[in-house]
Amino acid sequence: MPEDHKTLLGVTRALLWLMLALIAAAFLVVIGSAGALAVMWPEIAVEAKNSQVFLDAANIRPQLFALLAVLAAVLAVAVYIIRKLQALVASAASDPFIPANAARLRHIGWALVAVQLLALPLGSIARSIAVSTSQFADMGGINLQSILAILLAFVLAAVFERGTAMRDELEGTV
Repeated sequence: MPEDHKTLLGVTRALLWLMLALIAAAFLVVIGSAGALAVMWPEIAVEAKNSQVFLDAANIRPQLFALLAVLAAVLAVAVYIIRKLQALVASAASDPFIPANAARLRHIGWALVAVQLLALPLGSIARSIAVSTSQFADMGGINLQSILAILLAFVLAAVFERGTAMRDELEGTV
């Protein structure tokens, strides 16, 4: 393997670990926010009423918990995707065209579908509690980039399956 590819794989490994750490930190923020919401609700309700961001600050507590739950689910799926990517990168140094990599890519594709499905209630909840002029109200929803990433994952899974089959056929003829 050329030296620049080794360097690129090393940088990719480091970035994936960094992303995993950032996701873990975000998960801790979500859990901490849920704890703060549970413990400090009266103070939070007063601040929410004064913020001019929330539509009905008196009745948003269940919606905020739902929002945090959906965010936690999205972060859990993100961890799953990063771990699959780490396994793909690890195999790229030796033999990337293995059946496990095709399965990993397919799993990533389905996980991306799950994220997009979770984005729907995320956006709905955010819009139901936030004033339309706030950035908070623009959370969630499906976008073209995500759909392209999903398609790419499934196409790459098919390419890896075919590459594995072709290599196996070639080895069988030698």
